[in-house]
Amino acid sequence: MHWADVVADKLLESGKEHVISSGITPSGPIHLGSMREILTADAIVRAVNDKGGNAKLIYVADNADPLRKVYPFLDEKKFKEYVGRPLAEIPAPDGNGSYDQYFLKPFFKSLKNVGVIPEVVDNYQFYKDGKYIECTKVIIDNREKARNILEKISGRQLPKNWFPWTFKDENGKLCNGKFLRYEWPNVYFENEEGKEIVNNLEKGEGKLPWRLDWPSKWKILGVTFEAFGKDHATKGGSYDTGKRIIKDILESKVPHHIVYEWINLKGKGAMHSSTGLAISADEMLQMAPPEVIRWLIMQPQPNRHVDFDPGLGLLNSVDRYDRIENEYYDNNLEENSSRAFELSQIKDIPNKKEQTIPYRHLVTLSQSKDSIEEIEKTLMRTGDINKLNKSEKMKLKSKVKCIEGWITNHAPESVKFEIQMNPPSIDFSEDDLNKIGELKKQIESITWSPEKIHDSFYELQEKYNTPAKEYFRIMYLTILGKERGPRLGFFLATIEQKFVVERLNSY
Repeated sequence: MHWADVVADKLLESGKEHVISSGITPSGPIHLGSMREILTADAIVRAVNDKGGNAKLIYVADNADPLRKVYPFLDEKKFKEYVGRPLAEIPAPDGNGSYDQYFLKPFFKSLKNVGVIPEVVDNYQFYKDGKYIECTKVIIDNREKARNILEKISGRQLPKNWFPWTFKDENGKLCNGKFLRYEWPNVYFENEEGKEIVNNLEKGEGKLPWRLDWPSKWKILGVTFEAFGKDHATKGGSYDTGKRIIKDILESKVPHHIVYEWINLKGKGAMHSSTGLAISADEMLQMAPPEVIRWLIMQPQPNRHVDFDPGLGLLNSVDRYDRIENEYYDNNLEENSSRAFELSQIKDIPNKKEQTIPYRHLVTLSQSKDSIEEIEKTLMRTGDINKLNKSEKMKLKSKVKCIEGWITNHAPESVKFEIQMNPPSIDFSEDDLNKIGELKKQIESITWSPEKIHDSFYELQEKYNTPAKEYFRIMYLTILGKERGPRLGFFLATIEQKFVVERLNSY
């Protein structure tokens, strides 16, 4: 049974209504690693609803959190003064709007593209609107109990004058000031300069510390399930303290959960926005179909890390997905893989398999043809497809757009090429020129199809006792001006036979 269905069954044992929560602090570009969290949550929402339950997905934007430092992608001079301020109160890097929305808007657009439309909670506004008042007051009234829970479970000693609030100073920065006194709704503290400052808790001046903020959100939103990263699941970590806070102080139910592993950028380590070591969700969707992105998350168990390679690895991932799709419609998939494929779909699964064009073919065609129409005509001529319906044409267009983005930003040089419209100036040896003549005689007399072209090179190998790779090399040089290129049989079949013959003749 797929992991999403296992979780769904467990949730449905406690009732049909469920709130599945996900969230992140929008401190930088929201990357593929963060996408794992919300796609994991979305899979469970789908599984619960497929089994007759009623689940909804909530995405919490933790924009009340402060800017913790000037990250590598920010201007040091411009943002130094904003360190410590809530993300919702900081200007965007481009000067248009707020910092949090600068990163959230493209992420939400990406979510829509992968079939996820959550109910969005603006945590900063939640504080301003008084949503936290009840939980805050209960925690403050039971602050010694909260202290004992945090210290005992985390193993860390809190300051003697600890108060369960992250203060906001006169400069708008969140800080750990010295607590002075408390008179609801006001709390008084002393800043680093020794000045007394007051925060009105009802107006959301400041916020609860994370270990208290998180369980409060569970209570306020009625969360029954949340997926979160392994950093929160360590012994004595924020989940361990959170479940005690919500149970013993807020007197509410502990949400079910699942812990997910990181997505690593191959050869570089786990993705982190703060270090700049990441591929944003928006960027990912510019180079891979949304179904493939979902499948990368749905296929493995959440507790297994994923190594993501934006180079040839991406090409291989799309190829694997295409094979999975074929096997699904042929009923050749085992249960887990079949369910992973179903949960990877953006819309309902078509009853009949649509025509699939190998991604590698499109990598070749996108670099040799000027339009979708030309690509479609070529694929029909090579026998790879029949005439496409409207849906298939849309998928073709989407794939080609992704490939163009991939080639521009992440494709290795080995897959990039450009057909030379004029014969490349190459100092061929006499032996090479003889091979060109042999190639010409062979090429101009064969049926122009990928298979026949491919076979013709090995016929030359037998006939002249010359390795086929030598003929490959010469053909690439005459057409592309480089010694290597795409799979030659298919590539040449996409070009007019007359053009190839004339090119060989030019030498």
